[in-house]
Amino acid sequence: MKKSRKPTAEELAAKHQVAVNTFVREAWGEIPRELEVKLKSLKAWGFDLISGLREGEPAFFVAETAAGRMPGDVYEERGERLEVREVLEKLPKGARLLVRVSNEERRGVARLYYRAPGGEETELFALPAGELLLAFFKKRGWGKLLEAFHSSGLTTEFIQSRGSTGKAWSFEALPPKMRRALREAADTIRKRAGVGRFTLVYFGKNKDGDDRYVVTWLLPTIRLLDVSLAEHVEGLLAALD
Repeated sequence: MKKSRKPTAEELAAKHQVAVNTFVREAWGEIPRELEVKLKSLKAWGFDLISGLREGEPAFFVAETAAGRMPGDVYEERGERLEVREVLEKLPKGARLLVRVSNEERRGVARLYYRAPGGEETELFALPAGELLLAFFKKRGWGKLLEAFHSSGLTTEFIQSRGSTGKAWSFEALPPKMRRALREAADTIRKRAGVGRFTLVYFGKNKDGDDRYVVTWLLPTIRLLDVSLAEHVEGLLAALD
């Protein structure tokens, strides 16, 4: 087996210089795994909540908004006969929608439940968390989140980089825009996400005057299913350009 090449002293020194000038904002505790969501959030993800019949029995289920299901529609899905009675515009009094995220078979999975006023729960869907987030971001036109998306489990990671690497700048030398990004990231984690991690390393401008940097976000997947937080992070990523 061919031996891997050992890094040179210069390469190790360069890695060290970047490491000590990669700035971190983070706060950790228990990662949230359950969130109550409103019906408008479900619609923002691209789904309608339907009251109808499943195999002739009263039931609640979801359909992709793009399918355009209407009252009276009858169709089959996963071998079950579904009949649409009503596409709901509001939840029945006392009912709730709950989304839960877990790690299953090496990836994050999001499950949505309808909880009836009496407490009985019906699973409405189970989707890979990354698939749901990407569809959500695409539907809302959030190009920065789509571009930076890297992986999704209980937390979701985003990586946004611009330009080539080089000598990392010290904190004292950072331009105002990059210092502001660190402040806003800290506020976002503390006030909106609860837990998470943000890193920034800045390499100055290229010959055309464009910033060179690498930014990472690690945020609770379930929080990103909230429209307001996802939109906020989209804006923070866009502000770096």
